[in-house]
Amino acid sequence: EELRRKAIRMRNADYGPAMKTETPHTVQFTQDIQHPRIEKGHRSVEIWKREPHARVSVTFDRIASTDPELFFLDFSLPRPVPLPVFSSGGMAFTPYRDQLKGSCRDHFAIDGWAQYRTDAGQWLWVTRDAPLVAVGGPHTLEMHQAEPADTHRITAMVFDNSWHTNFVADSHGTMEFQFELAWAPEIVDPAALAEALTSGPIVFTNPAEHDPPVLIKAFQKG
Repeated sequence: EELRRKAIRMRNADYGPAMKTETPHTVQFTQDIQHPRIEKGHRSVEIWKREPHARVSVTFDRIASTDPELFFLDFSLPRPVPLPVFSSGGMAFTPYRDQLKGSCRDHFAIDGWAQYRTDAGQWLWVTRDAPLVAVGGPHTLEMHQAEPADTHRITAMVFDNSWHTNFVADSHGTMEFQFELAWAPEIVDPAALAEALTSGPIVFTNPAEHDPPVLIKAFQKG
């Protein structure tokens, strides 16, 4: 733990003023992100007016560096909430409680969603990018085992170039991540709801030009 405190430096981002935009269906707030390790960035939360649904988008340009570095995005749900239910490989489990003794609890590989079941309804937190997540805050190299007190806090690891690989992991430039948060009195199938929330609309565009006569004639013959 002493080595960990000396080796790891943590730096939170700062944020500019929130700018509000509104449509007939949603309200959106956007802020610039300031951090010494990014060139520029912004975050936004879009809140639906007629349904309990919000979307968080984060974009930033990481400055090139080969130094070991991790980026986390931190989310806090309304308190109190119990430990979330995750899914890994299609199997639901509660972290810390449904694990083998001594297994990794610093972070968890999930299928993309976390379900929070409370007496006042259920929350579903969804990520399109399926990162590693941690409960209670980033526990980098902690090797901790105890259940965290801040069960309402879920942290997504969206960048890590400290894994041992056979190449220099200097990913830089624009990175974009998107998350969904939904509430319902009861969520029976969280996996199906997560898939629906992250599915984009199917758009058909009619071209302004008409099909050439030779093509129409060929279709008519067919």
